[in-house]
Amino acid sequence: MSYRDILDRADAFFRSVSQSQPQNLQCGRGCSLCCYGLFEIGAADIPLLAEGLSQLHPMRRRKIVRRAAEIVAQSRHPNLREATPLEKDEFFSRTASVACPNLNASGECMVYEYRPLICRTFGLPLRQGDRYLGDVCDLNFNEASDQQRLEASWDLEWEDELDPEDEYTIPEAIVFIARMRGWM
Repeated sequence: MSYRDILDRADAFFRSVSQSQPQNLQCGRGCSLCCYGLFEIGAADIPLLAEGLSQLHPMRRRKIVRRAAEIVAQSRHPNLREATPLEKDEFFSRTASVACPNLNASGECMVYEYRPLICRTFGLPLRQGDRYLGDVCDLNFNEASDQQRLEASWDLEWEDELDPEDEYTIPEAIVFIARMRGWM
């Protein structure tokens, strides 16, 4: 199974939950609550982001790259692949209100079709096999039954597991891509 197949499966699952439980899922165009606060993405998301950035108008891409570089510099971004769990916790705590550099002024993702896996499943409850892990978004599933939550939960399978050498943030990945592509 290719990574694109995994992304397509995540999109299809999210659509099915949107159709079967619209009352429990508040996600929609311009809702960007989940786009604040830095978090880990996998190395497999980097080529996807690179493709999305390459599709943008150069001025829009420069704005995103500039914002990503500012976030990395201002947040004292550690190398996540070498950071201790405590260093990661401290970093994610101090960047909890930082907006994703891919957001435009209207709160829309400028690389939406090329967004990472975690961005595609964020509003859904999570489970690992039969073990329910909980809700992630404060806007979704507030009035849902336990059964509805379980039916809508995204199963964290192997593709969601990140090894330490695969951990990046979106701003860090954008800076890496920009350097590799000569955009910086």
